Formats: sequence, C-alpha cells, structure tokens
Amino acid sequence: MKKAMLTSLMVILALLVLLPFLWTFSTSLKPLNEVNKFPPEWTSVNMSLKSYSDMFFYLPFSTYTLNSLIVASSSTILTLLIGSLAAFAFSRFQFAGKNVFLLIFLLSQMLPGASVIIPLFQLLQKVGLYDTHVGLILVHTAFLLPFVIWLLYGFFLAIPRDVEDAALIDGCSRMQALRKVILPLALPGMGATALFAFLGSWNEFFFALLLTSSDSTKTIPVGIGLFVGEYLDVWNQMAAAAVLFSLPPLILFMFTRKTFVKGLVAGAYR
Repeated sequence: MKKAMLTSLMVILALLVLLPFLWTFSTSLKPLNEVNKFPPEWTSVNMSLKSYSDMFFYLPFSTYTLNSLIVASSSTILTLLIGSLAAFAFSRFQFAGKNVFLLIFLLSQMLPGASVIIPLFQLLQKVGLYDTHVGLILVHTAFLLPFVIWLLYGFFLAIPRDVEDAALIDGCSRMQALRKVILPLALPGMGATALFAFLGSWNEFFFALLLTSSDSTKTIPVGIGLFVGEYLDVWNQMAAAAVLFSLPPLILFMFTRKTFVKGLVAGAYR
C-alpha cells in the first residue's frame, strides 16, 4: 500500500515537472491565431509542424544551434581542464591563503553578471574579441570556473591520499598520478561537473546577448528572444525553438545519467 502511494506521488510530481514542457510542445504545434485562445486548449485540429519549419525560415537557427554547441562544448572542456588542476592543487597541498582563495571562489558566485558587463564589454572590444566565439567562450569559462573548482575540490578530497602515494612510490610523477590514478577514480564526479558546466553555458543568455551582435555568433537563447517583436510576439515559433533548445541537454543527460547520479554522491564522503 505504501509503495503504491509513493509511486502515485512520484508520478504526480513527475507530471507537474513535465507540465510546462508539455504545454510548450503543444504551443509549438498550434497556429499563431490559436495560441492565445481563451480558455486555453491543449490540442487543436490545426496542429502541425509548420512552426518548426518557419523558425528556420525566418531566423538562422541552424547557425544559432552550432554556435551554442561550439561555445558550450569549448567552455566545458576548458573549464574542466583548468578546474581539475586547480581543484587537485587545493585538495592536496597546503599553502598560504588557501582558504581565502576558496572563499573568494564561493563569493564570486554571488556576483551578478550585470555588475561586470561594462568592463568586460570594453575589454573584449579592445582586444578584438567582441562578437567572437573565443570571447564568449572565455567569459563563460571565467564565470563557470569557480563553480567547477568547488565541485571538483569535494570529489578529489573524497579520494584517499594513500592511492596517490602508492602511485608516487611506484615511480609516477605528480602529474602522472593525477592523470593515471586520480582522474579515473574521479570520473563520475568529472562527468557530473561537466554536465553542470555544459548546462550553465548552454542556458546562458545575458552575456551572449550583450557580447554578440551578428548572426554568426549569436546563441540559441538570444535567438529565441528575437521572436519577441515590437508589434507581434511569435509564440508558436518561440515554443518550437524552446523545444529544440531543450533536446541536446535531455539527450546528453539520458546518455550520462548513471555517471551523473554516481557523481552527485561521490563527493559526499571523505
């Protein structure tokens, strides 16, 4: 009886979570004149995939998608590369100011992006990286790095030092021990961190809006915002873009869900 009640509760909660996505998908299939119909209806006899084809016709969404993939993937790889080295150093070495640096990393996550957008904008313009993939990748990396360091710091602390010491005794250098022993053991945590970093870059809107100006560098979140016009809001095409926008993270999560779940609990034990 308790199991049935718990299952029913979980199904209800799952439906509540999926409800916005299902409504968005339903909206993407409706013609524009039925989107704002009152009272709202889930289905329509005129449902079609026309919004999806129109979305690519009026805006270069294939380019936006490619830009998002380039920026999110590059930011994730660069952040993991730098963050893993930094987190390993923080977890294994004692040095002056260690706790201060960790506190600064934590406090930086409370800093709103709007507070630094003007100097960032001026800096990217002066070095010629405004409206470029490289500029956006570097900005995303800079803002994701403290979060990644803190996550990986916990994962590395959970790995016993004896394992690393054994590798050093066997003749490995510190970097070889990291590459051959520590990183394979921290793989679930690395996978979970990579997924969080990818989603953080993939969903980012503020910097992508203000640090890009051409279609060749705009990302999907910025492209979705372009459907809001001065005289007309194309809600059905916006919903179609939102559905397509959510598919890559969903697919990525489906293939990495086991690693993700393992990674969530891997850093909980020390």
